Amino acid sequence: MQCYNDVAGQVQESALDAASKGNRFINACMRLNNEMKGMGSLAAQLKLLRRTADNLDSLVTRYLPRT
Repeated sequence: MQCYNDVAGQVQESALDAASKGNRFINACMRLNNEMKGMGSLAAQLKLLRRTADNLDSLVTRYLPRT
């Protein structure tokens, strides 16, 4: 009977450890998901900035002669 209790205790500890590790993994995924939500906005801002820089380059090329 003692052997059964020992095994049951070890199974319970293993299950709790697995659940804890699973919760940490899920929390990490949720944090990553929240961080990635802002990436779409950042990508749009970078695209606009690149377009503005390209326009500036075109204007400089057009109006300032190369020496």
